[in-house]
Amino acid sequence: MGEPGGVSLWARAVADETFRGALIADPLRALAGAQGVFATPEQIRQLEGMTVQEREELLREILRTAMAHRARQQWGDRFWSPDIDLDPPGGPAA
Repeated sequence: MGEPGGVSLWARAVADETFRGALIADPLRALAGAQGVFATPEQIRQLEGMTVQEREELLREILRTAMAHRARQQWGDRFWSPDIDLDPPGGPAA
């Protein structure tokens, strides 16, 4: 399922819409056809133990979080919102 040092499973799923769709539909087949993608046995078991709808929700949440982090990195805290489930500017409230 890829060699350590390759692209992580989640990074590839965020970057590649076709791979993301294949991962939702059939994780083992998607990983078998994806060269250079590293997935841990735990990640594979997690995906295989889920329904298609659960995998779709998981990947949607991973993508949403990655995009929120990217927007915050690019634009700073001026677009921060408590709706995106990230720590507020300056860190979590004490």
